[in-house]
Amino acid sequence: MSEKALIKENNRLREKLNPHNKQVYEDILIYIRTNYTSDDEETEEILNELLTHVIQSQRDGKNIESVTGEDYKSYADSIIEELPRRNLWKFAGIIAVVFLGITYLFSYLTDLIFRLIDGAPTTITINLLAEFIHIIVMSAAAVGFVFLIFRTMQFTLFKNWPVWKESGLVFLIGTGSFIIIILLAFLTDLIDIGPSFEISMWILILLGIALVATGLWLIFKPEKNAGRYEKQ
Repeated sequence: MSEKALIKENNRLREKLNPHNKQVYEDILIYIRTNYTSDDEETEEILNELLTHVIQSQRDGKNIESVTGEDYKSYADSIIEELPRRNLWKFAGIIAVVFLGITYLFSYLTDLIFRLIDGAPTTITINLLAEFIHIIVMSAAAVGFVFLIFRTMQFTLFKNWPVWKESGLVFLIGTGSFIIIILLAFLTDLIDIGPSFEISMWILILLGIALVATGLWLIFKPEKNAGRYEKQ
């Protein structure tokens, strides 16, 4: 069964759970999906097995604890240990590509619009070494931001916290990280070293579109081993 079909089937089965089982399952689901070291498709297959067992337990008058035990986090960690490992360098690269594409697209598109309105030239000067430093720093910051948000979301699960406390922690971590990224972008923009050249802003905008499209294609492209599950 393909990953899309598994997701659809899992969503259908999830609606058969009673409120308690559904809440625990959804926490386990989020915990596993935000574990960026695991492969996505195999995750859906093992979640499908979990749902099947939980629904059978419900029919026998039991709750999800008869399958997972009382320590939900340990159970989720045991599932993660069984899953094939994701190529973290590839995953980080995809995040960096998408982030840089969005950065190029929106920053230069906004500037271009104002220049067209004012009748100003649509070319800018790029310092090659400074731009390279900017790309490295911002890529690392973007990857760190995504990984930190995932870890924060995992940290808040299974703690029986009120919603405001969970959301508040994620918001504070996310906002603080975003401010750091903005500060890093400002500081790297101050660097003015290396050879420079003139380039059309249209080219940079097209580059941004190409980077975003490439990143999204890498995220959503079907895998060659779709429909197969192998424990490692």
